[in-house]
Amino acid sequence: MGLVIAWASVTALQAQGPDSSSAVSSAEPRYVSTAFYGSLSASYATSDNWAGHDQRNLTVQGNLFYSHNLFGNGRSHSHQAMADLGFLKYVDSTWEKSIDNVQVNLLWSNNGHKFNSSYTVAFGTQFLPASFPEYDFEQDKLVNRSVGGFLNPFNMQVGYGGVFRFWNTSTANVAFATIQLSSSPKEFASPAFLDANVIEGKRAYYFMNYGFSLSTAIRKKFGNHVEWINNTRIFGNGLDRDHVNLQLSNMVIVKLWKYLQLRFDTRLAYNPLLNYKMQFRQEALIGFFYERNK
Repeated sequence: MGLVIAWASVTALQAQGPDSSSAVSSAEPRYVSTAFYGSLSASYATSDNWAGHDQRNLTVQGNLFYSHNLFGNGRSHSHQAMADLGFLKYVDSTWEKSIDNVQVNLLWSNNGHKFNSSYTVAFGTQFLPASFPEYDFEQDKLVNRSVGGFLNPFNMQVGYGGVFRFWNTSTANVAFATIQLSSSPKEFASPAFLDANVIEGKRAYYFMNYGFSLSTAIRKKFGNHVEWINNTRIFGNGLDRDHVNLQLSNMVIVKLWKYLQLRFDTRLAYNPLLNYKMQFRQEALIGFFYERNK
């Protein structure tokens, strides 16, 4: 069972000609577009495995996506904000966090004749602390221990480079000078990085690195029924597994009939500070969709 509620709006501003009495300067914006998508979904599943074990679980999840793009003769910007929060509950058990993420990507660019320079800020963190089971010897049982929270861990990148624009509002940015600030909970930090920390806090290690970054912000419609939304960030200051970070969010939306929508949402993440394994999440959701254009 799934429910999706979404709203989108697009507004375009076109500069008038020089002979118009209300003409605007060349620095004024020529095109502005905004889009907002929000979804809330819930599902309940029950099954029996080969050993006869009855398994029942309930999931609840919310997603938000917002983008704002301004394109002018001299300066432009492209901003995105994404948030996800979901919980999983096994019947007769406790709620567990299944997804928790907030990401903000900001890009400003100066339009030149041969090169479009850009300044970028990317920030990501979680809303709520994570938890993992730990054996309590005093109580003689497993208990859930909370780790981290808002801004722990977090990742922020500030970069300067060049941007390539395509499909009206989509961008691919290369920041060859990028500073990355990040944190990792002490419980999860890899021992290989403990000698390189900048500051040791009470509950986290804080790191700073300098390197390059690649990022994409894609929003493309194929006809009237299919839309592709992609946000990807890659940071690196080396060619081995200890010096690369990856975060990918890819969504394909298929409008089946009027308000009915099918969504395929793929997430990839790699952070050597926490784990050398690639994190992967795939979700397919069908539900009701509402769109508004003006």
